[in-house]
Amino acid sequence: MPVSPEKTRPLLLRLVYLFFRTALRLISSIRVIGLDRIPRTGSVIIAANHISNVDPPALLSSIGLVRLPYIMTKKELFRWPFGWFFLRWGGIPVDRKREGGDLGALRGAVSALKDGGCLAIFPEGTRAKGRDLKPKLGVALMAHKSGAPVLPVRLFNTDKFLKLGKITVKYGSLRYFEPPADGDMKAAYAKFSEDVMTDIFSITEEQQPHGN
Repeated sequence: MPVSPEKTRPLLLRLVYLFFRTALRLISSIRVIGLDRIPRTGSVIIAANHISNVDPPALLSSIGLVRLPYIMTKKELFRWPFGWFFLRWGGIPVDRKREGGDLGALRGAVSALKDGGCLAIFPEGTRAKGRDLKPKLGVALMAHKSGAPVLPVRLFNTDKFLKLGKITVKYGSLRYFEPPADGDMKAAYAKFSEDVMTDIFSITEEQQPHGN
């Protein structure tokens, strides 16, 4: 069972996050807005949009300024020689081809959250690439089973990284899952997941979050 990343992650990981932040700042510039929205302790799911391969390092290195997150990512990244590093990084391997979803990965994520961990996810499951993708139900299931709130965050211009576009990582406000009165959990999961994506895309690049 996973244990709290704050207790086990090596100094090397913090240096990796520092490297990512420095590289992003030097190559295309990056700003982070709303870091105070990340709870410093306790379980939380940080949910982001996904438009580029630059998203994971941009997101994780910003979260790393506050705490060390787990992240759910495709199992292909855990093959040798990178498997050891991704596990130490807090990666939870997901088999995206498994019919009905990867229940083992979901259980691992819920376990990490129940232990007070911080989990970063991309609810759409893959890069949108300009498509309008429906979110997977996993974000709602994990919020329900763990009791963790969901913090939306929007990434801007990561797809323009090679064009030296200015990257912005902006955090929103916490959302909590409430079990439905009618007991229709599947419908509740679908609505909550869609609400999370609405929260993400309602974050604008310039407007400051309320309370900042």
